[in-house]
Amino acid sequence: MDYLTLGWQALQWLLIAAGLFCTAIGLITVVQWLRTPPEPNDQSNRVNNIMSWWIGLTRPDVLGKAYRAFKNDVMDNISAIERREQ
Repeated sequence: MDYLTLGWQALQWLLIAAGLFCTAIGLITVVQWLRTPPEPNDQSNRVNNIMSWWIGLTRPDVLGKAYRAFKNDVMDNISAIERREQ
């Protein structure tokens, strides 16, 4: 085998691994959507969950305005929690 063949095979395995990763994330998302919501939630909360997911993907600025924690950097949120615990 030459190096070109090995390179193409490595690229194929990389693409397979990336595809499996994306498929796993998709499956986890669908399973979470299909789970029965715990009490006191009803079945309509499932629609809210899917809608929030879609808004988070397509309109992150809306979530930033809606939730205070999304306005901050992740480390800012962690630092605020650590300050409250001291």
